[in-house]
Amino acid sequence: MQKLKRILVIMTVMALFAGACGDDDAVDTTAAPATTAAPATTAAPATTAAPATTTTTEPPEPTDIRVRLNWTADTGFLGVYAADELGYFADEGIAPTFEYGGPNVPAPTQILAGGAADIGIQGLFGVAEAVNQGNDFVIFGVRLQVLPLGISSLPDNPILTAADICGKQIGMTPGDVVAIDGMLAVNGFEPGCYDMVPIGWGPEPLVEGLVDGLVNYMNSHPVVMDSMGIDNIAVSFGDMGAPMYHGNLFTTQAFLDANRDAVVGFLRAYIKGWEYAFANPQFAIDLMMTEWGGDEIGMDPEIQGDIHAAQVPLMTSDLTDEKGLLWFDEALIQGTMYELLVLGGVDPPDLDALYDISILEDAYGDCGPSLLDC
Repeated sequence: MQKLKRILVIMTVMALFAGACGDDDAVDTTAAPATTAAPATTAAPATTAAPATTTTTEPPEPTDIRVRLNWTADTGFLGVYAADELGYFADEGIAPTFEYGGPNVPAPTQILAGGAADIGIQGLFGVAEAVNQGNDFVIFGVRLQVLPLGISSLPDNPILTAADICGKQIGMTPGDVVAIDGMLAVNGFEPGCYDMVPIGWGPEPLVEGLVDGLVNYMNSHPVVMDSMGIDNIAVSFGDMGAPMYHGNLFTTQAFLDANRDAVVGFLRAYIKGWEYAFANPQFAIDLMMTEWGGDEIGMDPEIQGDIHAAQVPLMTSDLTDEKGLLWFDEALIQGTMYELLVLGGVDPPDLDALYDISILEDAYGDCGPSLLDC
């Protein structure tokens, strides 16, 4: 069982050598009798076959891939936990190491730009901004078909539409600003029409009345508040007119060029892990708690199933039903998502070059929409 930061695959092969030997047959020579008959001829001795040799072929060394996740232990990585435990990465000849992110560490784009990781997971706004700064990133899969960000509020001061945000105190992390401003702009409102209140992850500022609204994760904050018995309202940015892919898997073009087969294999194993986690959520949740730090950071195992259930509709769509998990629609990227980047103050890079759908095509082959059922 693999733990965080540990190389997942160490392959040891013992070669067995076998030799085959043959015995030389002794040949008797017979003297000619004292007769006029022709002497008997003696057959040539049988030749002995050369001993069979056994050759061994050492398996190729697994490809090391350093992966920077974008948060701490979370149900958003159940596919990683399952794929690791079930050997899917090892089956693909991949030896990945995983490091968590979080609110107080550099973003995955920064980690990859500095050469300390090979694959990262991050939202489109962050990846696009990093590309504009000169990084050669390539997105090859999207975990979330719907942007999980939204606004949580309390019933006595509800925020139901983009218009309700303006003039309010909104708790968020600095990384949420671009997304909320893009959502406001696409609805015709001035970006920054709210008072930003920097906060951490938890819902306490909203519960305690320190803010009017909280930028939330739809598969997390509302579930937590429900478990606390707090009546709350949650509306996603998508429902406010701003659909956006999230949880983008990306790498550098240089790493992809040098390790394309490994990236395809990583994606294939990752997808299989998610398929298994969907079918066996408690298995993956138990791994998260016991092997991947969930217990250490005080996660409540009783609500993790609810959190996972809330993320399933974010990861699935008509497109994934047809083609499989992590698929993306290039037309949607070029349309609404391009507009959201512009309105959010980000100069869109060449999205055709940024999103490489051929990695998904190679990972699935003829097996869509399920790799495990293929």
